Amino acid sequence: MIGLIAFIGGFGAFLIAAVALVRRSERRLGTGLPTASPPARLGTEGQAEISAYLDRMTTELRLPAADVAEVRAELADHLYDSIASLEAEGFDPESAVREALGRLGPPAELGRLLRAAHQSTRRLLAGAGGGVFAAGGGFVLGYLGGVVLALLGFLALLAVGSVLALVGVRLLDIAPQDGGNTINSLLYVAAFAMAVATATRYAVRTSAGLSRRAPRTVAVFWAVAGAIVFGWLALFGMRGPQSWPSVALELCIPLVAVASAFFRIDRPMPHVGRWAVIVTALTVVVISLGFFAVTGSSTSVSEESAPVLCSVSDQSSSCQPDFGFDTVAPMAPAAWLPEGTFSGGGWGSDPASGGTRVNDTMGSQGLPSWTDLQYEAWHALPVDELGPGGVDTHYSTPFAVQPAALNGNSLSAVFHFERLRDAVHWWIFLTGVGPDGHRYRMGDGRGGQSNFNGSAWDWLTAPQ
Repeated sequence: MIGLIAFIGGFGAFLIAAVALVRRSERRLGTGLPTASPPARLGTEGQAEISAYLDRMTTELRLPAADVAEVRAELADHLYDSIASLEAEGFDPESAVREALGRLGPPAELGRLLRAAHQSTRRLLAGAGGGVFAAGGGFVLGYLGGVVLALLGFLALLAVGSVLALVGVRLLDIAPQDGGNTINSLLYVAAFAMAVATATRYAVRTSAGLSRRAPRTVAVFWAVAGAIVFGWLALFGMRGPQSWPSVALELCIPLVAVASAFFRIDRPMPHVGRWAVIVTALTVVVISLGFFAVTGSSTSVSEESAPVLCSVSDQSSSCQPDFGFDTVAPMAPAAWLPEGTFSGGGWGSDPASGGTRVNDTMGSQGLPSWTDLQYEAWHALPVDELGPGGVDTHYSTPFAVQPAALNGNSLSAVFHFERLRDAVHWWIFLTGVGPDGHRYRMGDGRGGQSNFNGSAWDWLTAPQ
């Protein structure tokens, strides 16, 4: 408990420090002080000459906007004071302007000298370190904000879809029979993309403010770094539910980092206020309640009008469903299976490998006349839908096969359904070659459901 409190406190302190650092840098990247108005006695030509000199000088500064405005204002004040002193010595206004500008030297050289005075190596290192720190905080804040926005959009879409379903209009189901894997993966990658965009933008703005460089000057570095780091994370590092739409979006994560580093980077970062958080939370609650109210009424209507069909658990005499088990193999004759051959067994998570372990316990007599025992995983129909359930007869072969390992009087095998793209609903059978040389199934097997869990690279390289 103490460790959890310490973790939450340290995590909160990190986020607060990151936001404070970003806001401090934002002030440095502001518009700065306005340039003082030139004296009216200079005339239009003198004012234009001074303005042109300052413009050429500022093009070489490459500093944040606040520093550029500050340097320009201070130099303009210095010029006006110098011109006033020269006029007091007897120079006419035009000659005083030219003399004052000549004493400052070439504008490009002056701009480079002023830039070197502001951009020290120490500030550059501070900008790099501050950018990394701000990127970490921005990633966390962006991910949390992305989760909220993704859920808000998902709830809104569900609410709209439920309302349209009541009036007879059905939206396209983008995740048929996949256990919600497509929806979950899209929510996951949307939050990740928001985190990448926020982290890259925080890094550019903070690094520019601390190193006294223009945002677009440091944007090149952070665009390359963000594309490499976040691209690697998107492809190899971030593990979770995956689907073809989400993997396609994850491959675009480097583009998100590059776009965030350059697109309107001179504008300040938007900061979410207290009222925005309150309104968002209330909106999520209202949409959620509305969605559940609408889906509840829709479900009751559909249940009242739906026909009663056989289910997997219903094996009464009045309902004898066909589970399609004969698609796998014919059932072994009872005479070839001694009484008490199998008892117990089942399936569950394998702690050692993280896969799904299936096992059967044989009787004392064993199976001396059987060979090539193996477990076969077949595509199955969803067990929570109305209908007979069982094996999906659209498939004629199993999608995964594992040899049955004998350990004492127990047979077992481990399947890694979480590494297979299309292994959602499955049914596992123990089969073997009988005394007559033909393959039979040893029982009615057992069914379950698994979702893919891994990186985008795991998805791309996963077997079907």
